Amino acid sequence: MIHIITLSNPQAADLFVNYMATKGVRIHAKNENQQISLWLEDQHQLDMVEKELNTFLREPFHPRYQAASWQTGDPKNTGIKYRPAFSIKNMVQRSGPLTVLVIILCILVFIWQQVVGDYDVMLHLAWPYEESLNLEVWRYITPAFIHFSLMHIAFNLAMWWYLASQTEQQLGTGKLFVIMLVSALFSNWAQSLFTDSNFGGLSGVVYALIGYVGLTGIRNPEKGIGAPTGLIVFSILWIVAGYMGVLGDSIGNAAHFAGFLIGLLMALWDNRHQLSRRS
Repeated sequence: MIHIITLSNPQAADLFVNYMATKGVRIHAKNENQQISLWLEDQHQLDMVEKELNTFLREPFHPRYQAASWQTGDPKNTGIKYRPAFSIKNMVQRSGPLTVLVIILCILVFIWQQVVGDYDVMLHLAWPYEESLNLEVWRYITPAFIHFSLMHIAFNLAMWWYLASQTEQQLGTGKLFVIMLVSALFSNWAQSLFTDSNFGGLSGVVYALIGYVGLTGIRNPEKGIGAPTGLIVFSILWIVAGYMGVLGDSIGNAAHFAGFLIGLLMALWDNRHQLSRRS
């Protein structure tokens, strides 16, 4: 048998196995260390399977895959074991230490803001607002951990967990740390050019991950990460709407754009060999 791909999402693996079954392709699934590895039985079908896999990774939850699961789907047939209900332990296993650490930091900072107020927290964590603070190097990163409403932090952490968890699982904690550090620094700097130090939020990093994970999934799906096309398109439209003033003045447009741009550039660099082979 030929190894096709390893996925961290058992539902996605189940969808693909069932979809290929409707095309007469037998794919075997193996549960390995909280992930699902897929193996092709007939090597003569490899070209077709790789083509279908590339399409699937771009839109894994397209209705055609759901329909195939309804037609042929049975977890007992695919051999895929679904994880038990949500728990902190399962959350860590499905993501990684850095993904969870950032979530905890953001929640702790948010609680701190509720206790002492945004102003006092900003005094310690905001982007340097005077020259005497330039050597307090943590300030170039920590604005990413500040959020100003429950909706703000909930949306950012949900997106962070979805994108960061698969990145950390497939590419490692070190790679996620580099993406987070570079994108936080770059997006915070970009936003500071327009709003001085009066900003905060993880959205610049989230946008970087959307760009990185989305482009990597399209250009190099073998790495096992990807973002739905709809999410990428929505993110771009959100940036455009922000610059048009549709979303009001409190949106960090510069951080969003800068984060998305740095994520795309890092993905292009990391997948440069794959790009050259395809060209």
